[in-house]
Amino acid sequence: MSTTGAQEQRRIALHDLLDRYGINREAEPEAYRRIAMHEGYLKAWFGERPQWRMLTGRGLFRLERMPSLAMPERGLPRLKGPMAYACLCWVLWFAETMATGPRDWFVISELAERIAAVAEGRFTLGERTHREALVQALHFLTDLGGLILRDGDTDRWVTGQELLGEAPEVMYEFAENAPRLLANFAHESPGRVADGDPQHRTATPTGEPAPPLARAWRALLLGPVFWRGDDPEAFAALEARQEEVYRDLESALGWQLECTVECARIWRTTTARHAGSVLLDLYPEPGAPVEERHTRFLYHPILLLLSRCQDGIAEGRWPVDEAGAVAIPYGEMHDLLSELRSEYRRYWGTELSALSLDDLVQATLTEMRRTGLLRGPDRLHHCYLLPVAATLAGQYGPQPSTLL
Repeated sequence: MSTTGAQEQRRIALHDLLDRYGINREAEPEAYRRIAMHEGYLKAWFGERPQWRMLTGRGLFRLERMPSLAMPERGLPRLKGPMAYACLCWVLWFAETMATGPRDWFVISELAERIAAVAEGRFTLGERTHREALVQALHFLTDLGGLILRDGDTDRWVTGQELLGEAPEVMYEFAENAPRLLANFAHESPGRVADGDPQHRTATPTGEPAPPLARAWRALLLGPVFWRGDDPEAFAALEARQEEVYRDLESALGWQLECTVECARIWRTTTARHAGSVLLDLYPEPGAPVEERHTRFLYHPILLLLSRCQDGIAEGRWPVDEAGAVAIPYGEMHDLLSELRSEYRRYWGTELSALSLDDLVQATLTEMRRTGLLRGPDRLHHCYLLPVAATLAGQYGPQPSTLL
């Protein structure tokens, strides 16, 4: 293999590990072959920069992408609430306990009873919303390839609907890679995150040990934007080594680094297949096309709202703080979206225009948090517009259906 060819193969292998939860040999043989061929280089690259481990198993490679910050709204959209996340962790714990046993199959009621026994009252089999959360986690793991549905109907199990006089049941089998989906967090990290305030102006540190520059690499690779206010020490380390990081990103991944005095981000200048990260859901809802996994229909209200906010900042309505963030009362954000809805609702299409004002506000702010534009509202009902929001704006041109 030529030097140029090997470099390109290593670059694609880096993309493969960053863009997927895991690389399964049966499902993606070419990606698996690339990683196996350059395993030493890949382990060294990730170990020296973000200090992440590359895990190997039977027919599986996975990058253990440990965050240094708990980013708000950067979770898995298919898991609808905290209980679903808890169920995901409990199912993976159950997989690890079964890995030492003689069988790899189980029925859902057995799983639910085991979870209830260790959950200390936080999960109850008799609570329908808890059963729904468990099924969400199981569906997600099935799509990841960690579970195989062997028999049964989860909807009937949730509703308790009997068939021919028999109680509903569902049988699953763990794939051999299921325990490898667990992450090895430091003992104190879950407690630190649980004690943090997700509505706070800055992100909560996870407590995962890493030097400042490694934390900067983690923030950049997990994205979407690394804001100085979240980790000033790591940002200072990035500024000090900016040229080195720029060259490294361009050489290894073919990507560009943008670094300003307030924030930094990566521009993926090469084709990204299923771009995402450990904190982003790469899989759409069942039956939905992959390209629909982003809420594209919200872009118009977001861009229009940012334009109105920038006008208010220019007029001195809201000051910019020392870290570049702008505190805007939630009520004023609500009023701005109300004005935009009244002016432009007829141009937004059936799905978006059908939302109530409260639903529109909630959906728009949620998407802005997910894409690194906003934090809050906090306990004082302030939203914090982050510096990267100053780079985006939109207004309708002669044709109201398009943004300039």
